[in-house]
Amino acid sequence: MLRGAYSHTNYFNKLFILIALVFSLLLFSTLFGILILVPFYGSGILGLLTTPDYSDASVISAMKVIQILNMAGGLLLPALIYLWLCTPVDESIKKNGRNTAPLAVLWSVILIVIAQPLIGFANEVNSFLQLPQWLSFVEEWMKNAERQGELITDAFLSTTTASGLLLNIFMIAVLPAFTEEFLFRGVLARLFSDWTKSKHLAVFISSLIFAAIHLQFYGFLPRFLLGMAMGYLFFWSGSLWLPITAHFTNNFLSVMVEFLYRRGLTGTNAESFGLDNAAWMTGISIVSVSFMMYYIHRITTVQPVK
Repeated sequence: MLRGAYSHTNYFNKLFILIALVFSLLLFSTLFGILILVPFYGSGILGLLTTPDYSDASVISAMKVIQILNMAGGLLLPALIYLWLCTPVDESIKKNGRNTAPLAVLWSVILIVIAQPLIGFANEVNSFLQLPQWLSFVEEWMKNAERQGELITDAFLSTTTASGLLLNIFMIAVLPAFTEEFLFRGVLARLFSDWTKSKHLAVFISSLIFAAIHLQFYGFLPRFLLGMAMGYLFFWSGSLWLPITAHFTNNFLSVMVEFLYRRGLTGTNAESFGLDNAAWMTGISIVSVSFMMYYIHRITTVQPVK
């Protein structure tokens, strides 16, 4: 029922359907999460979530429940419903899951590892960026959102137990890799590719949205570059497995570095990981990433990028 009902509508309407699905299901998943938490936290749960005490482990647990539900219900579910409504009946909605050579998946892991100095350099460059004076109120809003995001991330990563580590790997590495790549590459980038008839433009636009939607101004540039890389991995291979693996690897590294730092096994935490590298290290990272992208392109391309 309703399979492919909107497959013949124009691209603007398809984009509107996707946006409407994301916002409505994000709201629904948040409300659903609050209802689930009421028996455990009482009617004051809304206050705990709006003005959270980041030192309270029970509050952080509640926030993690909301986060997981938002990822699954607010990102993955809208993408699946969109594909059901907007994919022609005679076309498989599983085309994003095309099999990929295991070697290519391994190279995508190596790509992200060697890209860490480059990502760190992009973070440093981003820190010097400023909006025009007439947009100072926007910049201030983004800085406040950035600080709030840092507090939440720090609270989520604040664990030294094996169970806490496993939960963080699932919530911060596994779930975002699948949900965000499915939405931003599997749906949004493909929509813009069909609309503009240019995969390059589709990668660019979807990467901008991917970076902006995180509402972290000082992380915009590195996220944009990561989005570009994962977009090309998707179009070159014709499969989501490469960008999912790359996304997972990047987030997994942050989770593990922070966990080791909090266990006292390293002096570098997730926030400073990849920063303050020597110029030669950043240069090697840029050259290596360029070569690796070219090599992955050669071994995975299913059709020329137009």
